[in-house]
Amino acid sequence: MPDDNGVLTWRRLLRAELRRLLAPRALRLGAVVGLAVTAVFGLSKLALHDTDTAAAWRAAESRFAQIQADAARYGLPMNDGVGPRLFYDDPRYVMSTLSFGDLRTAFTALAAAAVLFGIVAGGADWTSRVVLTLATAEPRRTRLFTARALLVTALSTAAAATTGALLVPLLLLAAWLRGSTEGMDGVYWAAFGSLYLRGILLCGLLGLLGYALAMLTRRAATALGAVFLYLAAAGQLFAGRGPRLAEYDMAGLTFAVLNEKPVIPMIESDCIAGPGCEATHVDLTIADGLAGVALYVVPVLALALWRSTRTDLG
Repeated sequence: MPDDNGVLTWRRLLRAELRRLLAPRALRLGAVVGLAVTAVFGLSKLALHDTDTAAAWRAAESRFAQIQADAARYGLPMNDGVGPRLFYDDPRYVMSTLSFGDLRTAFTALAAAAVLFGIVAGGADWTSRVVLTLATAEPRRTRLFTARALLVTALSTAAAATTGALLVPLLLLAAWLRGSTEGMDGVYWAAFGSLYLRGILLCGLLGLLGYALAMLTRRAATALGAVFLYLAAAGQLFAGRGPRLAEYDMAGLTFAVLNEKPVIPMIESDCIAGPGCEATHVDLTIADGLAGVALYVVPVLALALWRSTRTDLG
C-alpha cells in the first residue's frame, strides 16, 4: 500500500510492474512456445543417436579401407598413425562431451530472446503512451526505472534457469537410453554447473541491455533496430585493434562466457612463434566475457536512466 506521502511502497510497485510485464498474451504464449521448443530439442537427441557402435565401426573401417586403396592407387604416402578410429563417428549420445554444446546452444538462443523481451518490456509503454500514467502513479522516476530493470533481469534469469532445468533431464534421458554416462564425475558436474550458472547470468545481462536500449530510444521498434546498430558499431570499434580486442564483439563475448574449456596460456602452448600462433591462443577467458558484456550494458543503462529521469516524458 502507499506510504505516508501517497507514494507506492517498493513491494506494491514491484508487484504492479510484475503484473504489467506478465500481462501481454503474446509473452505468455512465447514462454509456452519456448518450453515446447526446448522439449523438442532435448527429445531430438533420442532420434539423432543410437547405441549401434558396431555399425559405426564397420563404416569407419570401410572408409579407412577406401582411403588406403586410393593411396595405393595414386602412390600417396600413408601416415602410420592413421587408422579406422580417425573415421569413427560415435553414434551414442555421450553426455560428458555433447551436453556442453547442447546447453551452450540453448543459452545462446535464450540470450537473444532475453534481448527481445527487454526491448518489449522497456518500449511497449512508450509506444502506447501508458508511461505517462505510470509516471503519475509513481512520480519518482528513478524508482520506476529501477523496479522494471530489476524485474526484467529477474524474469530473464528465471526463464533461463527454468529452460535449463527442463533441458538437462532430457539430455540425461538421451544419455541413458541412446548413449553413455561415462565420465560424468565431480569434475564434469562442476564444469556443467558453472556453464549453467553463467548462461543464466548472461541472459539476465542481455535482457537488461534490451530494456536499456528501449528506455533510451523510447520505442520498441526503434530499439530493435538500435540493438543491431549498437552491437555492430561496438564490434567495429574493437575490430582492428589486435586479435584480442577483435573478439570483443558480442558473438565473441557470448562464446567466452559459455565456453567450458579453459584458455591455453601462450607460455604453456606448443606453438613457437608468429601472428597465427598468437591468434590461436587469444581466446577470451570467462572473466573477459562477463566483463565485456557488462561493458556493453552499463553505458546504455546509464544513458537510459539519465533520459528517463532528467528529460520530458512527452
